[in-house]
Amino acid sequence: MSQEQNKMEEPSFWSAVWTIMRKDFRVERRTGQTISIMIMFSLVTVIMFNFALGANLGAARELSTGLLWATILLAGTLGLNRSLAIERENQTFDALLIAPIKRNAIYLGKVFSLTLFTFLLELILVVVFVVFFNKPFWRPQVLLILALGTFGYIAAGVLVTSMSIQTRSRDVLLPVLLLPLALPLVLPASMAVSAYMFPELPLWGEVQSAVYLVLLYDLLMVSTGLFFYHYVVES
Repeated sequence: MSQEQNKMEEPSFWSAVWTIMRKDFRVERRTGQTISIMIMFSLVTVIMFNFALGANLGAARELSTGLLWATILLAGTLGLNRSLAIERENQTFDALLIAPIKRNAIYLGKVFSLTLFTFLLELILVVVFVVFFNKPFWRPQVLLILALGTFGYIAAGVLVTSMSIQTRSRDVLLPVLLLPLALPLVLPASMAVSAYMFPELPLWGEVQSAVYLVLLYDLLMVSTGLFFYHYVVES
């Protein structure tokens, strides 16, 4: 009888994922600590890059794709660290572990919510980069690649952040672990975005290898998180 009651009380997997997402949205709406910090950091970074390369506008335009991804990675790392630090400070994460929900539902909910936060930041960055560097970052193909890359990066980031958040040196340890792990994603994603910076759109055959590598990275990171997140949070 007790087992049947526990099964009835335990929400479904996707219901738990949606609950985690709603919780993150409410926290962010009330505090605004994650997105606001990411936006301010990104804008300051882009302005610094723009002034540093202002003397050579041609070089700035050539480097704009790399600058965009560098800004996304740094701001994303900051957002990951801050988001899960809030969970630890308010003991929300401990409450989630006590709740009758699957650990991989917690993982996927965090991935979806932080991916959405980061993608909102990227929409702002796209406007800024179009104004500063006069490149077609607004193209739907570019936005799609940014979304795919962001999903894989956050999927890896939530896993790494959950491992490092309990350490004293988490602020230093997170970028040291996450940025090298993200290189297999960022390199093909940057190549794919760069291909759409020319007036003529590239053929699918010219970018399909890079896009497939991004998709493969996303699949690998999400699968790893779903299978191993239970061990990460219990250790």
